[in-house]
Amino acid sequence: VKPESRRTSHNLESLRLGLSSQSIASGFLRFWDSLNFKKYREFVGITVFFLDENVNSVIHGFTPVRHANHYMPSLKADSIVKVDRFEVA
Repeated sequence: VKPESRRTSHNLESLRLGLSSQSIASGFLRFWDSLNFKKYREFVGITVFFLDENVNSVIHGFTPVRHANHYMPSLKADSIVKVDRFEVA
């Protein structure tokens, strides 16, 4: 997830299952730490919600722990972000 300075032409409605080579720009609604309560509240990643106002939909996303420290400083709720190299499941 990267802060977005300009919009791309792709939106959440255009996503298809599988790995994606496209980029999307979306509203970044909310995020929080994901914890594994079976392992003493071990941090496992960041859970996020993206908002696409054009089609009135919310998408759930997850960034695993191995990437979380890289992205955490740039996360800001209620901003527009650009997302690259992701998988739709």
